[in-house]
Amino acid sequence: MKSHLITAILSAATAVGVTQATPQRIDELEVGRLIVRGELIVSDTGETWEKGFEEQMIPRGIFVRGGGPGQSGLWVRGRLIQCEIDDPFDTRFHSANTDGSLHRAPGHISWNSWIDGAWRQMALIQGEGLEYSEVPAHEWSGGNHPGRLRFQTFRPHHDEPLTDATIGQGKMSLGGGGYGGGGLPYPSRVLELWGGDLISRRVGSPDAPRIERTDGDAPHRYSIVAVSPQGERSLPSPDVQAKGRATLHWDSVAGADAYLILRDGQIIAGPLRIEGSQKSWTDSE
Repeated sequence: MKSHLITAILSAATAVGVTQATPQRIDELEVGRLIVRGELIVSDTGETWEKGFEEQMIPRGIFVRGGGPGQSGLWVRGRLIQCEIDDPFDTRFHSANTDGSLHRAPGHISWNSWIDGAWRQMALIQGEGLEYSEVPAHEWSGGNHPGRLRFQTFRPHHDEPLTDATIGQGKMSLGGGGYGGGGLPYPSRVLELWGGDLISRRVGSPDAPRIERTDGDAPHRYSIVAVSPQGERSLPSPDVQAKGRATLHWDSVAGADAYLILRDGQIIAGPLRIEGSQKSWTDSE
């Protein structure tokens, strides 16, 4: 089978005049199996990295390299969109030790920025197994799934990440608890807070909106009401007078999920969910 495939590829290459000395483009090549022992490049320019971003290793398109631990990898430029039909979305991260032992922390997802000539982690989510003191290694099985998630961020002037939260086994720890791999104590209750208090705050009332422009029609009064994620409403903001139907601007309110627009004391729009810290809305009714 392998020899037939190689013969087919060589025949296709020969048919379109592809040789090492005179490389030409093949518009379409259909094979049953493709083995790449070195590198695979998908790029409209044929270059591996985007021009000017070679040091950052930002690919022009897709770059795949084999070769084992520390060398192999997949670099993707742009959106990575996974699609499925008649099956749930499913992304899995598998990691194994060569000696056959359990890999208790098989990997993480990190968000990085290019600082001082290298990619530096800003925040990460790590999937990990429970400590052996919680579930001994010999008790691990395909049925008990002894895992959890660790959320970590970096504090200023510190090289190690601080564990902000751990979630798993129906329990969560939240707060400060040290740097590095251990960090935040694991929860024994459904929710444990470390180094702080639990404070409940109602959504505040917005400031009066700002008027950018009006249509010069009959005068109106406008105010804003903030709405919490649970649907609780704040008191209306102070009124602002407008010489006609207006375009309004206002600042986001801490704890608000949406906003209601009042014109002359009556709700005329909302709940509005508008992105950004600066909100804008035009009265066009």
